[in-house]
Amino acid sequence: MRSFSRLLLSSCLLLLTHCAHSSGPALAKGPAPVVQTGRGPVRGLAYEDGISTFLGIPFAQPPTGERRWRPPEPAEAWSTPREASHFGVRCPQVDMRNGKPVEPASEDCLTLNVWTPALQPQKPAPVMVYIHGGGFTLGSTQDELYDGSALARAGVVVVSMNYRLGALGFLAHPALGAGAPGGSSGNYGLMDQRLALEWVRDNISAFGGDPTQVTLFGESAGAISACLQMVSPAAQGLFHRLIAESGTCYLGTTPLKDPGTPELEDSAEERGVRFAREVGCTEGDIAACLRTRTPEQLLAASGAALDLIKPRVGFGPVVDGNVIPALPRQLLAEGKYAKVPLMLGTNRDEGTIFTLQAKIDTPEQYEAAVNVRAPGKTEPLLRAYPAKDFASPKAAFSRLLGDAMFVCPTRRLARTLTEQGQPVHAYFFTYEPRKPLGSVFGGMLKLGAYHSAELPFVFGLSQGRFALDSDAERELSRKLIGYWTRFATQGNPNGEGAVQWPAYTRDGEQYLEINMELGQGSNLNAQRCDVLDSLGL
Repeated sequence: MRSFSRLLLSSCLLLLTHCAHSSGPALAKGPAPVVQTGRGPVRGLAYEDGISTFLGIPFAQPPTGERRWRPPEPAEAWSTPREASHFGVRCPQVDMRNGKPVEPASEDCLTLNVWTPALQPQKPAPVMVYIHGGGFTLGSTQDELYDGSALARAGVVVVSMNYRLGALGFLAHPALGAGAPGGSSGNYGLMDQRLALEWVRDNISAFGGDPTQVTLFGESAGAISACLQMVSPAAQGLFHRLIAESGTCYLGTTPLKDPGTPELEDSAEERGVRFAREVGCTEGDIAACLRTRTPEQLLAASGAALDLIKPRVGFGPVVDGNVIPALPRQLLAEGKYAKVPLMLGTNRDEGTIFTLQAKIDTPEQYEAAVNVRAPGKTEPLLRAYPAKDFASPKAAFSRLLGDAMFVCPTRRLARTLTEQGQPVHAYFFTYEPRKPLGSVFGGMLKLGAYHSAELPFVFGLSQGRFALDSDAERELSRKLIGYWTRFATQGNPNGEGAVQWPAYTRDGEQYLEINMELGQGSNLNAQRCDVLDSLGL
């Protein structure tokens, strides 16, 4: 359902971003490592545990001035070693809680980071390239959830990148499309991601990585991005495996042009025309006018309200006929995508973060909220998700929202790829972290196995506010890192001594349940997903 797919995916990152990156292990004695990239040498940091890091490497020229709202261009070359000991600045973004710009930030933000277990290994290591989440509106590689050290210690090279966000990354407007292939605009953030993947192809061998074994992975908007790269023709061949955590191609896409509903603002260009009007660009060379506006002016016009119930068109990927040539579901059904092994999954309580601000205390409010999200389909949805089956009406809506946005689209993607012969492994994360998410911020929000709850385990966080809270949690993290890195190495998460992770089949729809006790399941949420599928949601 279009209205569900347009729900902003940034609410969880409201809680998770703007954190100082946690400190790592002690630095090793001796000279800092220097690596020669295709644009110039970079000087990183070496640690006593053998990991070397290279942070804030520019992979593109600053997308400022005339380069704003254009495809990214490779970074200019340099000759003397460039310090790569600090993360690059985050891309401009609004704190959705108060509408103020997040500081510090800069348009000169297109940088990436590398964690490597060995610069001169006997055998090149597999590479894992991470795309951060944040609803295409928030986030940065410097956020403490995304420390690649633990994954690197498991034997893979880890790369993360910044990409343009919000209006600066995804604004579509006829004036910006003039002269572009097919008259398309938007998707500049996706182009940034692709250029970072090209950088990996061309440079990662110098960091000990194998450019023929690249796994693209991400969570939330990062998972959506990874999936969209899978259906984007220009990204073909840049990665060889894919991990999608709580996000699929069915989310986050908007038609470039009005799909035939002039009474609704439901296309990217319609949103862009209104946005240009809001910043005072209505006549003459509108593209030039937009490029004279400061990031602060553009952010102010982007809006800060996070309405989690009422549908709205925000800034995100666009079905532009170029980067995304057609609706992802059509491309997937026609087999027009990168044929790579896929690992994907969701969390049990995906919806709880997205309903934090929603007031749904009574059955009547629950019914009204469902009607706003899915007009004309309220009755069958209430039958499938009756309030009496849940702890509260809000809990019922949270489960419906999580299923519609994540769980059931993930099943749809797994089914489609499996039917076309692609190897798929699915998971369902049900563990509730010992440290409630709200406790990090002075509250005690009990959100269950919430959207993004798996990230501290996947990244093996040992320090900082999201550090794993017990030996049992650290052991679970070790198991997850094993699955993730084995998949990056061999296209299959299984290995000696690990609980068997069954391959997904159309008949059994098997998955691995991730909790303190790992287990196997099948036909996850089948009856309710059947209802959502029948309603076109």
